[in-house]
Amino acid sequence: MNKENFNHLIGKTRREIKNELGDEFNYFKNPIWTYELGRTWLGKKIILSLTFKDGKVNEVLVFKTFRRR
Repeated sequence: MNKENFNHLIGKTRREIKNELGDEFNYFKNPIWTYELGRTWLGKKIILSLTFKDGKVNEVLVFKTFRRR
């Protein structure tokens, strides 16, 4: 899963993201929302991170980690 797969989310509002991806324990007013997309064969979590600016997605990051949230 690459960042390019989620570039279509840039410019969407929180409500549009919520409708497309769900809540996933994100506080509505928080400027950063995260979603667990899956795991690698080693057990690393694949995380989608969305950063909001002025109510719309400004930055999309996809990273892998062993850490908890």
